Amino acid sequence: MESKVSVVIPVYNGERFILEAVESALEQDYDNLEIVIVDDASTDNTYAILLENFGDLIGKKIIYHRNEKNMERAFSRNKGVQLAGGDYIFFLDYDDRWKKDYIKSSVGYLQEHDIVYSFPRTFIDEDGNTVRVSRKEIPSLEGIIFSGLIGYPSGTGVRKDRFHGYRDRYLIREDWEFFIRAYLDGQKIKLLDNNMVLMREHGGRTSRNLQFYRATLTVFRDYYNLIPDEYRPDFMFHTGEVALRFGDIILGWKLVLKAISRKPSILKDRRKLLSVLKRGIRFDRALRFSGSNN
Repeated sequence: MESKVSVVIPVYNGERFILEAVESALEQDYDNLEIVIVDDASTDNTYAILLENFGDLIGKKIIYHRNEKNMERAFSRNKGVQLAGGDYIFFLDYDDRWKKDYIKSSVGYLQEHDIVYSFPRTFIDEDGNTVRVSRKEIPSLEGIIFSGLIGYPSGTGVRKDRFHGYRDRYLIREDWEFFIRAYLDGQKIKLLDNNMVLMREHGGRTSRNLQFYRATLTVFRDYYNLIPDEYRPDFMFHTGEVALRFGDIILGWKLVLKAISRKPSILKDRRKLLSVLKRGIRFDRALRFSGSNN
């Protein structure tokens, strides 16, 4: 008999995309499945859309919970796991989608691992059209964790009995910190390159928010001295790259150059080299960053 899977979908004001997310979960080629929707006190038509399209499933195959007030996504994911009845948890953000055999192709690895992560490659636009397919080379598991290339909840499945929670302290990078902490705690993580997750790009994504940068610095400061020495240059380079992206030119170049001095082989990655060269001379971003901190 198939082990029960709970799909946890946190949502806040997700009227534009929530229908597609729930449909992609319901269309999974896996029968023993429930969906846990945690509505983070939405003020739009999210609930009305859910009721109209899935009203007959709410209270049965779909568990719907509404937070009394907006608690943010880390709390909502944790709440979803608390409400879930499955042995295994798969997270799906309200604006993303899965291919129909995503769970079936991933869940088996959780018998021997604590976490399974499907590396996202396909990115879609607001209308669901493919805008790009990443051909990024995947290094070792440690390489993607400490280079900040991991974290998307929509590619993350966990054993419920080994779930250690998302932390509010790292909001916007809480998904990255989740994997750093899991690795340092000795959890077994399986990395899959199966292109089963469809990540949606739109103006509301939080990676463009200044809070993303501040959270990146918090993760860096909290974990730099805890990670293996050989991966500290990668950790430093990623943080410097994010700093340059947001216009913190001085700190960004300081971290990037220090990382390169300790691990010159970083420059063999053409993508990383082009990224810092492009972002490191964007003085318009530096002016905006300076203005936002005054």
